[in-house]
Amino acid sequence: MRPLALIGALSLFLVVPESFALKAHDFKTCSQSGFCRRGRALSARAREAGSAWRSPYSLDASSIAISSDQATFTAGVNSFLYPDIKFGLELRVHNDGVVRVRMDEIGGLRKRYDETASWALISEPILTKGVKWVVGKKDIRASYGAKKENGVVVAFEPLRISLLLNGKEQIVLNGQGLLHMEHFRSKPPQETNTEPAPQESEGVSDDTQVVVKVENPRAWFEGDKEDDWWEETFSTWTDSKPKGMYHTLPYPFLPD
Repeated sequence: MRPLALIGALSLFLVVPESFALKAHDFKTCSQSGFCRRGRALSARAREAGSAWRSPYSLDASSIAISSDQATFTAGVNSFLYPDIKFGLELRVHNDGVVRVRMDEIGGLRKRYDETASWALISEPILTKGVKWVVGKKDIRASYGAKKENGVVVAFEPLRISLLLNGKEQIVLNGQGLLHMEHFRSKPPQETNTEPAPQESEGVSDDTQVVVKVENPRAWFEGDKEDDWWEETFSTWTDSKPKGMYHTLPYPFLPD
């Protein structure tokens, strides 16, 4: 019976890969996705800038609110690139030691979809007890766990979140200043110059409007061109983005 079982297992192994063959043309590569291209370009600009690079995000220490059970804290986040755009940060420490970090735009043009947990989780994770947040001048931090071996530190400016085990960093968010929360935005009207163009000869004028290129002061961070900000096409599908360059769907990417 063992040889037959082995043959059956080998036959199944040979058949399954054909049944689930990958159709590469159904998946985007990074170079075909505006979201992925923008992320890679941002990283390249940071490497080029070196030590001069800095993250535009900072936590508003005056807005910190800690829950009564100490398991959760919330705060506002600002970006000096867009002072009028507000973001909210929430940290929740779960009973299993996991720290859930959420950041979203507040009062934007629309609300992002954030109900994944309702169908991805069987039940809402239990929050831990015994957490004690300490607010300092430059950060807010906490220790937790049976022996207080776990820790979390949230630096205010620039915003930086690090998870520690026995005092050593294990996971860092925005450690290299590459965090970019692409907020919703309205497409600006094309700016034109209504003044007549210089006359080429006497008695002849050209009243054609001339497009004026306005320098983007945020180009050092976001890039100097609108790479698929408002519309993106892949294969036969066109994804219209009337509220801006946000990443609308969790596309799987293939390496390129």
